[in-house]
Amino acid sequence: MNEATLLLLPRSVREFRPLCPGCTLGRAASTDAKPCSFYDCPGLPAELEVTCNICMFDFVANDGQPSCDHDVCEAALRLKANVPTYLAWIEILKAEQHPAATPAA
Repeated sequence: MNEATLLLLPRSVREFRPLCPGCTLGRAASTDAKPCSFYDCPGLPAELEVTCNICMFDFVANDGQPSCDHDVCEAALRLKANVPTYLAWIEILKAEQHPAATPAA
């Protein structure tokens, strides 16, 4: 991901880091289903919300048992729209975790 793309992300997304006890960059950067209530992470910007707080379906991992039709549910449509922003944020965390692996822009 290049620097110009990163700058298109809202500042709240670029600067957000999980503050939960025991959370690490590696755990937060995982695209697998989260073992925690990540949707309830303190300070999580709305643009990074990808887990339904009603049925707990994770739209990044495509994990859970949805109780709605994801093609018409307003919450599902909003959360699915957040996935590209969330994945871009994950790339930021991965770059911080392994700075030498990040190519120069």
